[in-house]
Amino acid sequence: MQSELAARIFGDRADPSERLQQLFDDYSTTMGAPPSAREWTAKVLRDRKIDAKLDPEDAVVALRRAYPRLTPKVARYLVEDARQR
Repeated sequence: MQSELAARIFGDRADPSERLQQLFDDYSTTMGAPPSAREWTAKVLRDRKIDAKLDPEDAVVALRRAYPRLTPKVARYLVEDARQR
C-alpha cells in the first residue's frame, strides 16, 4: 500500500477501507469502513453537532482536524459512509 507521506504528496491511491484498517488497527472482516472507524466518525460528528447529510464538507474538515493522519479521500469516504447510515 502507498505510504501516508506519498499519499499526501502524490494523491491517495490506496483503497480507503484498507487505509482505515491500517489507521484504526481494525482488520475485521466487514466490508467498507471498519466498525471502530464508523464509531469514531459518529462520535466526532455528534460531539461537534455536525450532520454529515447537511454539511458534508464541514464533516470532512472536522474528521481531519480530529485525526490529522486522515487523507482527504479517506475522510470523504467516512463521511459518505456516515451519510448512508
